Amino acid sequence: MSDATAPGAPLPGEDPTVLSRLVRARQIGPRAVSALKDDLAKDSRLGYGYLGIGAVAVGSFLFLRGLAAFVLDAVSESPAGSTPLRVVAWALLTIAFVGSALLARRHHGRHPALVFSAATVLLALALLIETIAVLGTPQPILHSSTIYGVGATLLALVGSRPARELLLADGAFAVVIAAMLASGIASGSFESGPSVQRAAAALLPPLIGAVVVRGFGTLVQLELDRSAVESTLLAPRFAFGMRASDELARLDLDAERILDGVASGSIHLPLDPTLAADASSIATELRLLLVAGRHDTWLHHAIEESEVLGPVVTLTDPQGLAGFLEASEREGLLSAVWLLVAESVRMQPTLQIVIGPRNVEADATAASRIGFPVALTVDGVPRRRIDPAVWPALDRVGDHSEMIAGGSMTIVTTVRTVAQQAAG
Repeated sequence: MSDATAPGAPLPGEDPTVLSRLVRARQIGPRAVSALKDDLAKDSRLGYGYLGIGAVAVGSFLFLRGLAAFVLDAVSESPAGSTPLRVVAWALLTIAFVGSALLARRHHGRHPALVFSAATVLLALALLIETIAVLGTPQPILHSSTIYGVGATLLALVGSRPARELLLADGAFAVVIAAMLASGIASGSFESGPSVQRAAAALLPPLIGAVVVRGFGTLVQLELDRSAVESTLLAPRFAFGMRASDELARLDLDAERILDGVASGSIHLPLDPTLAADASSIATELRLLLVAGRHDTWLHHAIEESEVLGPVVTLTDPQGLAGFLEASEREGLLSAVWLLVAESVRMQPTLQIVIGPRNVEADATAASRIGFPVALTVDGVPRRRIDPAVWPALDRVGDHSEMIAGGSMTIVTTVRTVAQQAAG
């Protein structure tokens, strides 16, 4: 499926920012959210949205500041004889900055790797040429205006390339500036205040921009993951997840093509060996998929299909009791699990969920109700660091108690629901 026809893909003429696509995906349903997650996994850039436009605007001001510094030095001919080389350096910088901004707009904020490589080469050449021009001055950084242009161009690119690439480029830029500062210190006439101020004005904007964009990307991925997880709340007791549903849709389409061919006469019976093998493979995959998913509850799919919960949450529910929970109870349990894991991601917690065994109420007046425990064992998160919102979420599931032993905390919640509903 192409990006243009994928669920949640931008419509023709629509602003294809991540936020707009996220809103559309959540309105369409879980399949669109899954498609958008796959798209972001292949392309981690955030697109030419408000962050990208803001970065270009701020970068333009920084670029003009550097150009003004160059003009002032050229008027005063400081350092002497360096103007022609610095003109060449600024010509390269202008090509890199303007070309990057225009190409980002043309490609909807997605810079091809070749364009980014060409831009970084131009930046390196410009910086090298001006460094040669001001070589021999007591404090080269105070006579370097291209460092503003390099920082401005890197800042303008933060919405167009992955943050790690911008951080690497900014790191290489920092090495050059550090060498300039070291040269000034060695000259014996080092002015620390102006030198450090100029270095910070060139280095910090792209660094801060890359960090902000990276944080925003993490936030978007978390929101997408949460949306995909929440889509399981209204599933029946035993159901297929989004991945299995997509696989079923593919198998159904393949089978439909064969049946349509037989019905229209374009495929003759008996089937030729190749087509018969394909039909047999479709039937085998379908049976395996149906058998594999017959004991999987909504909670199983929520954990398995989540990039946040999957690696750190272990579920033990042999009787499929999670499927007995009502919608509000499911939402409370899932919110508690998410808060225990996602909100403590920096601490790398692990969570074990054990559901069961099922118990029939002994009270004759409550014979139509069943009860079972849900035990959440958390490792790696101190009690004081757990989000307080966990407890109101678990209150929606049932009465709960806490036990702390050996650095682990176990929260046991007793669920009581109607047996007739549970059997449905």
